[in-house]
Amino acid sequence: MPTETRPRSRAFELALAAALACGVILAVQSRVNGELGLHVGAMPAAWISFGSGLLLLALLWASARFRAAFGRVRRAVRERRLLPWQLCGGVAGGLLVATQTYAVPLVGVATFLIAIVGGQMVSALVVDRLGLGPAPPERITAARVAASLLAVVGVLTAVGPELTSGLAWLPILLAFLVGMSTAVQQATNALITATGGDSAVTAFINFAMGMAVLVLIGAWTVLPGGVPDLSTAPWWAWVGGPMGGVFIILAAWAVVHSGVLLFGLVTVTSQLGTGVVLDLIEPSTRDQVGAQMLLGVALTVVAALGAAMARARARRGGRLAG
Repeated sequence: MPTETRPRSRAFELALAAALACGVILAVQSRVNGELGLHVGAMPAAWISFGSGLLLLALLWASARFRAAFGRVRRAVRERRLLPWQLCGGVAGGLLVATQTYAVPLVGVATFLIAIVGGQMVSALVVDRLGLGPAPPERITAARVAASLLAVVGVLTAVGPELTSGLAWLPILLAFLVGMSTAVQQATNALITATGGDSAVTAFINFAMGMAVLVLIGAWTVLPGGVPDLSTAPWWAWVGGPMGGVFIILAAWAVVHSGVLLFGLVTVTSQLGTGVVLDLIEPSTRDQVGAQMLLGVALTVVAALGAAMARARARRGGRLAG
């Protein structure tokens, strides 16, 4: 094997491992933030999760490399190479954490993740067509539409029983809508990382924007309630924020070496599989894992694979201009 091929092969293998880890992180973070929400309330838990992640990332300002990369992003905004709205991907991250803390205790990790993935699959069609990321716009093909519809079928199959039980449809709908917004976040994050050259800067901007949104939408419920009782939550319920920072940094690096399609496929597969395992471990959600949910997971994974294959074929056949 040529010498220059070996480092590339090694980076590719590490990127796949990072993608696998990202899926596990998202699933575990959903359980962690959901547990914290049970003890301190949904919005206070979202504040704690995002605030702790933001504080840790703020320590990176001590690094000259981080400051230089942030300066490149700032110059790109000043020169209109990056538009202000493209820095707002963290809004989706803030909404994701807020929805985690509210929805996971009600519907379980697996159902929450399936709804997220379904929303991502549908939204990705529009994101790719508009070319919101660094790549040129891509055609909306019949195969990609079919894959997105299959993802929706998978979501409805997995969460069907929940839709008939009280208000369970509300957290599922919110998770689906947040999933749609995260597709836009991934595209804008890619732009920021490509401009600044440091995925940690992307993570910091995401957390800053997400925290601002959470403060705006939650101040009227959190502040009047005062400081919640923090003593009842287990120690592991406090690590959701740092996990989110690790997720964004790993994802931004891995996509460079594996490509968006393969990264997304591996991440979706690992996060859904981990979600099912976590629900089986937790007594309160164990009963929600049945044949219908497993079928829905399988359909959603097949949809992700179909979307990846369709996008790969579209790239080989040429991209849509304009």
